[in-house]
Amino acid sequence: MSSNPLVTIYVPCRNYGCFLTQCVESILSQLYTNWELIIVDEASTDDTSTIAEEFSRKELNRITFVKNHKPLGLQKLSNYILGRANGKYMVRLDADDWLDETALLSMVTKLENNPDIGMVYGNYFYVDIDGKILDMEYRHKLGVEDMAGHLAPHGACTMFNTRALKNVGGYSESVSAQDGWDLWYKLFNRIGAASLNIPIFYYRQHGDSMSRDSKRLLDARNGIFKRISEGLEGDYDITCIAIIPVRESYPNFENVPYREFDGHSLLEKAILVAARSDKINDVVVSSESQNVLDYSKRLEDEGKVPKHLRLKRSKNTKMSRDIPIQSFMLDAGDYYENIKGFAPDVITFLNLHAVCRQTKHIDTVLDVLRITESDSVVSVQEEREPIFSHGEDGLNLLNPGRFQDLTFDRERLYHFNGSIISTWWQVLKTHGVFGEKIGYVEMSPDESIQVKTSDTLDFLNLKNK
Repeated sequence: MSSNPLVTIYVPCRNYGCFLTQCVESILSQLYTNWELIIVDEASTDDTSTIAEEFSRKELNRITFVKNHKPLGLQKLSNYILGRANGKYMVRLDADDWLDETALLSMVTKLENNPDIGMVYGNYFYVDIDGKILDMEYRHKLGVEDMAGHLAPHGACTMFNTRALKNVGGYSESVSAQDGWDLWYKLFNRIGAASLNIPIFYYRQHGDSMSRDSKRLLDARNGIFKRISEGLEGDYDITCIAIIPVRESYPNFENVPYREFDGHSLLEKAILVAARSDKINDVVVSSESQNVLDYSKRLEDEGKVPKHLRLKRSKNTKMSRDIPIQSFMLDAGDYYENIKGFAPDVITFLNLHAVCRQTKHIDTVLDVLRITESDSVVSVQEEREPIFSHGEDGLNLLNPGRFQDLTFDRERLYHFNGSIISTWWQVLKTHGVFGEKIGYVEMSPDESIQVKTSDTLDFLNLKNK
């Protein structure tokens, strides 16, 4: 190996031998040359090892080849490299991607000229499976366009200070993806970060790409937030209450809270999911219907749900169709303060109709509320279809990338999926339900389903059989 490389690059590869040559040659072509490269074959069954060994033989002083007969997984592999990296800086390049020739030079120059910065990332090109450029991703400029720090950099081709990585314990091996999110939230408030307004790598889009497995990525992200939240210091326990507003019937959809799904009534399921969260201190069922509250009490008496609170709302003829969520939450907070003698710190709205919501979603929302120091956090679903707004000359397309099957950061659109809203009590009273700084937790389409008709409920029950 190079005696004193400034940068350690590592390339994990599992059955991407068809892309590996282009990937490694892009490193060999870098304008900046003080680097070491570690290629790791994750138990490939193709020609990955043959290609990697040939590069290693040709570049004995700079390239090391490691063969794993059983795949370690990305996080464990990254920690393995972290323990053996000689470079002051460390960067991962996926085997199906490749670097622009200026990538290392640009990132190293930024870090070396700014000692207060510990990580840097840039824009990138989207390319198809054959390497044809589709478009470019323009990342938001840190401190200018992204003041909240909610937009984690891509896990690959972000250069980190190696010692900073070690100081935070490296990568979290309890999650199987989203290493960019993992390190971002560990390091964002510890070391400075910078973004480069130039493309530094080529990001290949194809059917085998892990980034297309959205459910797995969302689950991994939830695990990352849980782990970071558990590491927050302090002994004060935040008091959080969950409010479940319940309407007994709707036109063409009657007796809603008593309908059954997954072996439980909708109200029983909503209470159970909320009560299972260690972060929820009390659950409040709120309804205008005494029948609903009596049923809630019966569920509790029969031991089907834990003890919880019940709030009888007065009927409001001016709001005969709907009562705003903010009113539900304010009424529940005032009620809680009256009976407990102190106000809750956080109040969380849970929609009865979101039957696929799980306890982990509630926990993640509350984790994100603390980690990001947001005023409120909402559950959302990313909009994957083209969306238009009305303009002077007709409709304006807001996310044209969707017609290329691409999701650009600047075009990401989310809609509230109706499941969860969590906010600080003081924010709710002074700034409304959202406040000024809004965080979010993304849920998958299946997790975001709401039951508002008998047909939807029948379909879900049939699907669950």
